[in-house]
Amino acid sequence: MAKLSRRQLLGSISALAAYSPVRNVIAQTTANEPEWTGFSICDSCNHVPSCGIEFKARGNNIISIKNWEQNPRHWLCSKGLSTLQRLYNPNRLLYPMKRTNPKGSEDPGWVRISWDEAYKTIAANMMATKKKYGADSVMFYAGDPKEPRPAIYRLAKYFDSVTFATESSAACRSGCMMGEQLNFGQPNNGATPSKDTKVFLILATNVWAQPLGWWEAIKAAKQRGCKIITIDTRRTKAAEIADVHLAPHVGTDSALVAGMARVMIKEGLINKDFINRWTHGFDDYAKYVEPFTPEHTQEITGVPAQKIIEAARLWAQGPGSFTLTTQSVSHNSNGVNNTRALLLLPILMGYIDIPGGVPFNKPPKGLSMAAFGLHPAMAEKKWWNSPAVKERRLDKEALPLWHDLQDQTSPNDLPEWVRDGKIKMFCGWGFNVNIWPQPQEYAEAIKNLDFAFSADYFYRKDSHKNLDIILPAAMNYERHAPFGWYGPNIAVRKPVKPLGEAKEDWRIALELGCIVDKPEHFFNGDPEKALDFILHQYEGGDLYKFRDALPSISKIPAPKPEFRKYETGHIRADGKPGFNTLSGKLDFFSDRAAKFGYPGLPVYKPMMPLTEEFDLRFINGTRKPYITHSKTRTDQPYLMELEDGLHVHLNPVEAQKRGIKEGDTVEIRSPFGGPVEAKVVVSIIVPEGVLDAQYGWLDKQNTQTLMNRDNRDPMSGYPSYFENPVSIKKKA
Repeated sequence: MAKLSRRQLLGSISALAAYSPVRNVIAQTTANEPEWTGFSICDSCNHVPSCGIEFKARGNNIISIKNWEQNPRHWLCSKGLSTLQRLYNPNRLLYPMKRTNPKGSEDPGWVRISWDEAYKTIAANMMATKKKYGADSVMFYAGDPKEPRPAIYRLAKYFDSVTFATESSAACRSGCMMGEQLNFGQPNNGATPSKDTKVFLILATNVWAQPLGWWEAIKAAKQRGCKIITIDTRRTKAAEIADVHLAPHVGTDSALVAGMARVMIKEGLINKDFINRWTHGFDDYAKYVEPFTPEHTQEITGVPAQKIIEAARLWAQGPGSFTLTTQSVSHNSNGVNNTRALLLLPILMGYIDIPGGVPFNKPPKGLSMAAFGLHPAMAEKKWWNSPAVKERRLDKEALPLWHDLQDQTSPNDLPEWVRDGKIKMFCGWGFNVNIWPQPQEYAEAIKNLDFAFSADYFYRKDSHKNLDIILPAAMNYERHAPFGWYGPNIAVRKPVKPLGEAKEDWRIALELGCIVDKPEHFFNGDPEKALDFILHQYEGGDLYKFRDALPSISKIPAPKPEFRKYETGHIRADGKPGFNTLSGKLDFFSDRAAKFGYPGLPVYKPMMPLTEEFDLRFINGTRKPYITHSKTRTDQPYLMELEDGLHVHLNPVEAQKRGIKEGDTVEIRSPFGGPVEAKVVVSIIVPEGVLDAQYGWLDKQNTQTLMNRDNRDPMSGYPSYFENPVSIKKKA
């Protein structure tokens, strides 16, 4: 595919700083057309945080975009501002395509086909595969963005396949979410500081992985006098703003927390009354942390003993709250336990659902994060969680705890499932093999399937070359579904029509459903009717009424805010006091984890050892200020002007040892692959002994080829992206 500069693509685009929240990005003008205003949601951060976009259009052509000021998330970053380039990129997929050459051919021989032919071919293969091998042999996969998940959930259910997987079940937030579920009984990765928060924990959270409003909230809290403790191996902006920065060795978070907990227990700083009334397994945990003296904890984590003591004492001066990374902590072979350990810090102090503490917000009844189904009535959650359906899933033996907690299948054994004949057909949306370590093995699995298709914005050779059909997906400006939601606030869209013959992902899934099942189950293929159905689960909810109210944000009924809901029975589903864990309390010791043979306590486990040859710990998947995923690179040339290739951070001490200077081209190797080429940035953002990189670059820069497929967290099945040993040397 040809690469376009920003000037070539949008000659009249405004030159503006990435941080500007108010200027318009100018695209192109169309004479003699009336101007109108539309509204959309940015999907550049994988549908979360759903930042709002207001645009001006003439006819069907968008001429400018800016912040949607009424939207609760209304600051666009450089990713959002450059989405207009993606929309009008001439390399977009605009028509259904099918292969004409055999799989494995260098040239697949893509030719344009009609939607009618595409649907008939896909549906015929779905039904034939189901008849011959069973519905579960057809795998449904929702990748990036997460937006189509509700419709794909529904399609898989009515097709009767339990093999539904997502990028989150491969390697995203769900690993951390498991820790939250085990400790709290529900997902909760914290919140920004409130006016009553006196101490705030930033847990492995990079400013550049958060919406712009998050950083503004942190700075405002700092100005109010809120103390900040940051736990992060790297020295990010969030570390530099901290009163105390704890930089543990990768994967030692559970040991660090054990050391802090021991200090708080020994010095009588913990909330004993809260622990006695509302927690389970504290005595077991207190015994476990006894050996973790500050000095011993320093030996394991590299964090100075005095800093451990200082942080423990500062945390006890709360009330305190936290923000937990959505990903990084869970991307090592002890990821869920490391997450669980960090989440014990507010439990030890009783900072739970109190003013200034960790809120346990209650969303509108039934509404779940947009990426996970929007509403049980749409995603058919009762069916997915039924014992009979769970029993059929392919991940039940390898990952019994994941299988118990999640309704999405873990897809990380896809190559083995294809090899063993368990999966015969693949139905994908936003499918990217480079989410996995050793991506070539997953690409080979796709080649060996009987039939595979995917919908996407662009043709991506690594992922698509062995598909049978590619479908053109409409982009965020061209979609009605899904709406954005922010507590009780609902942001619906007013889009332009899709370019070419592109269709929004929901429509593709719903129209396929009309062919393989009953049209009434799929709203006759209409995404707007599906959204209206969801909103009508709530009093006053109405898609068309909400759209007429734009640019105002509409509301649906939600529980009134209150504190200490665990005392009144407003947290548990059964209305009893307490939490949604097996114990009914906050868990130091998880009976659910122990039930499946895992440690009940969040224990420390050493990471994969370094060697003389591979002597650096590799953090694969760090964030940069303008980008989160591999999708937004050549698709949005503006971002390529900010960074045009893979750059890695190397500490000055390590650089000097190796004779490497700023800007040198280097080769990175691991015991599992390489070499990978990169440019070096010499920086103290990483400590000695660590190398970091942003994954998602391709070909010679693809860091996923360095990863170990077999070293996974046994609880989540997640790959150990933040653990592998590597070597680095200057390229000859």
